[in-house]
Amino acid sequence: MKASELRSMTREELDHEVRELREEEFRLRLRRPTEELPNALRLRAIRRDIARIQTILREDKLGLIQLPKKSQRETKKAETKPEKKVPAKNSAAKKKTSTKSKASKSKNTTANESSKTKWLSVKTSKGIK
Repeated sequence: MKASELRSMTREELDHEVRELREEEFRLRLRRPTEELPNALRLRAIRRDIARIQTILREDKLGLIQLPKKSQRETKKAETKPEKKVPAKNSAAKKKTSTKSKASKSKNTTANESSKTKWLSVKTSKGIK
């Protein structure tokens, strides 16, 4: 990965990229003794990519460069994404469902309250506080 591409990424994206590269490096290092790697030079490339990303993160920490707050990909998506209009819902259908849910909620609360009182009465009769 080129340094110019990395400098256009946010700090979170760079941290995520380092984690992914370290996981890949770990998997390749485990496979190396038992089988032949398809690309033996990939380990070297991964180590260099990690070093490149860490250098850019350090430059940002020292204030030598300024990493963007939002990535260029996120800003492009936000610009191209059209806003959707939410259609108005039928209020009559909404009222029917709300009355049913209120009735079922009241039944549930009375059942829960009665079970709580039973539990408390058993608890106090046994001398448990």
